[in-house]
Amino acid sequence: MSTSAYYEWLKTPFDADKHQQDQKLAEKARQIFIDNKQCFGSRRLADRLQKQGFAVGRFKTRRLMRNLKLQVRYPKRYQVTTDSNHSEAIAPNRLDRQFQVAKPNQV
Repeated sequence: MSTSAYYEWLKTPFDADKHQQDQKLAEKARQIFIDNKQCFGSRRLADRLQKQGFAVGRFKTRRLMRNLKLQVRYPKRYQVTTDSNHSEAIAPNRLDRQFQVAKPNQV
């Protein structure tokens, strides 16, 4: 950074309105992120914030998520719990696809 740019930056006044707007944006982003089970990335979060009236893009949202330490956590995948490779006896097929019976409780 050049020294002239640094000293020019020092002269600029603090903008309280912008700071307050950034705080609202951060609170809203955190709320949306938590309400959606922490699985919104920067693209979906930016889209949701835009729909709520905030002028924010994907990269600003990404930087905001990094500053707020919001990390995406996707739900765990479905885990199969059925064990088909067992050594237990298989139940006999008593019905044998004969669905038409004369009386109830016969099969």
